[in-house]
Amino acid sequence: KAAVEAAIARAKARKQEQQAGGEPAEPVDPRKAAVEAAIARAKARKQEQQAGSEPAEPADPRKAAVAAAIARVQAKKAAQQQVVNED
Repeated sequence: KAAVEAAIARAKARKQEQQAGGEPAEPVDPRKAAVEAAIARAKARKQEQQAGSEPAEPADPRKAAVAAAIARVQAKKAAQQQVVNED
């Protein structure tokens, strides 16, 4: 579960970086862009660590299976959105 949440966090961070890079509203200083990208990566890493540090709650097998299925569907949708955004 934590791994899926971390992967989703990384995908969201990548998507934010792509959207930030796709908006040439102003001429961007390369140094500022590098700093913003580093900040986005650090935030994603921090979010990933927080997702990984959450204690696993004991759940019955059915609830765990449902949660896993939901996580798979969300990951699949995120991957599809990423492919659509890349095109």
